[in-house]
Amino acid sequence: MPLRSASNGFFFALWVAVCAAAPEFLWQGLFSLFGHFSLTDAAAALLIGAILAFFVEPVLERLRGFGDAPAHAEKSPAFAACEALSFAVVAVCVHEAITVYVAASHSNEQAGENLAKAVATALQWAITPFFITIAWMAARGPSWIAWPMAAFAVIVSLIVGVMFGWSAHVLVTSVVPAICVLIAGCIIVREQWDASTFRRCARATGVIALVWLALTGTLQLVLWLAHVQAFRVYERSEFWSDLRFYIGWVTGLLVAPAFVPEAPLARR
Repeated sequence: MPLRSASNGFFFALWVAVCAAAPEFLWQGLFSLFGHFSLTDAAAALLIGAILAFFVEPVLERLRGFGDAPAHAEKSPAFAACEALSFAVVAVCVHEAITVYVAASHSNEQAGENLAKAVATALQWAITPFFITIAWMAARGPSWIAWPMAAFAVIVSLIVGVMFGWSAHVLVTSVVPAICVLIAGCIIVREQWDASTFRRCARATGVIALVWLALTGTLQLVLWLAHVQAFRVYERSEFWSDLRFYIGWVTGLLVAPAFVPEAPLARR
């Protein structure tokens, strides 16, 4: 595989992995942020958002276009200003939420410990999508490359669970759907390899995730109604964490720049 295609594949997989980890970061960060959000924080977000919306973003857009018509030419100034300001304030709040989650608080107490926790969280959510995406790309190659990479992706998923001390049921509810996603993606990329390939992988990942969560969620509800406490498929927090994870994974596959090698790899 040419170096350029290899680097593009690596960064595509990294893009997908970061997106898979992002929703959990945002969710945890928003909880941390709401714990000590004040009028001062709101005013700061509004001020920074205004600077981003009215100065930084228009300048960057004009530089990208090198003199083309302004992006907001077809909109009224009031509408364009409200739209830009809204997105800018949301972006500032998201940034603040992530910062607060990593730093623990505005006073930055236990910053080192919380940074390590944040990195561990990111790795737990990102490693499996990263290696599954790599295995999808390898599925186009010879069988002596495709099969070991697929097996390696499964092994890595298991190792991640063991390293971070996941319980047995968490390991099962993570690895089983991941294997299904891996198999579905490999089938898709071997059947068709073009700009729409990873959109199809995103659709397959979403369908598998929905089916899995629906079945396991229903089973857990039945167990709860039957007052069975000895066996659990999902805790409530774990269920919603997995839902956020799959939303991020599918989003990453949809928003990452298209990755298609210059020529299909030979298959055997």
